[in-house]
Amino acid sequence: MSDERRAKGLEWFDKVMGFRPPVIPDDPFLDATVDHLFAGVWARPGLGVKERRIATLVVLMQLGNEQTLRLHFGAAMKQKQLTDTEIDELILHVAHYAGWPVAAISSQIVRALRAERDKAAKASG
Repeated sequence: MSDERRAKGLEWFDKVMGFRPPVIPDDPFLDATVDHLFAGVWARPGLGVKERRIATLVVLMQLGNEQTLRLHFGAAMKQKQLTDTEIDELILHVAHYAGWPVAAISSQIVRALRAERDKAAKASG
């Protein structure tokens, strides 16, 4: 991939996730994530970061992938892409379409992330 595409992907990765991805030489999955997913999909016009974040969270909730849900809920909170109220409403809305167990997992993840956030805020002053 071109250096320009890589730079765009890294910029969008940081914008969306709130951190730079690890540097792993010759990793085709990481290359595709940065060069295609972030430079090509997240950076497309038509939907903003918030709308894409909501779509991503809904899919991840349905899949029940706790590790990736934690990553994306955490990024949404850190990057202030969704408010606490918006996250709560999203989980409640998805519960009615995807089921209570799916929403319960997301709710537990979000509660833990908020506790970590609040503890860090309290510790820093």
